[in-house]
Amino acid sequence: MQTENSPLKLALTNGIYYALIVISVQLIIWATAIIEKTGLFSSFFIMFFNLGILIFFLLFCTKKYRDNLLNGTITFGQAFIYGLMIVVFSSIITGLFQYILNRYIDPDYAQRMINAIQEKTYQFMLNNGVPEDQIDQAMVKFDTQTVQTPLQALTDSLKSGVLLGSIISLITSLIVKKNTSDSGYEKAMSELDSQE
Repeated sequence: MQTENSPLKLALTNGIYYALIVISVQLIIWATAIIEKTGLFSSFFIMFFNLGILIFFLLFCTKKYRDNLLNGTITFGQAFIYGLMIVVFSSIITGLFQYILNRYIDPDYAQRMINAIQEKTYQFMLNNGVPEDQIDQAMVKFDTQTVQTPLQALTDSLKSGVLLGSIISLITSLIVKKNTSDSGYEKAMSELDSQE
């Protein structure tokens, strides 16, 4: 039987919170057509912005879990598994949102993004003096690129979310971990310090 503060329930709750943050950012991007209206590198800025949110969120949630429920100690493995559970739950939710967006709300969205990025790439290459034959080769790659089906986008979103989340969770786990020392020497030294 799971307790009120089980790691699974907390990870699910935090995964939902993180998914809501990501979905909010995606809705703002979609509603404002930021990628379509701005320069080529805006998608990189958005990617780094989302990455920063993920790092902060995993650090915050894992530290809170460590301090409030594990009496201030957490092993690397516990921190990693907890962070990974958050990412898995949020990836499922955001993947489903992407599926709904691409399938029902705006089926042409993915093609518009490809077209916008193609145009931005063309302008960037042209403005930077790239030879015309190289520009043509790049544009042919865009023309042959097919738009993913919503189901393909869902599975790719899940895979990339879990992979990136695993890497970020490894990093945040190294930062947050705080093991207790079972060493007799350390215990004896702390007793000596408390006697002084």
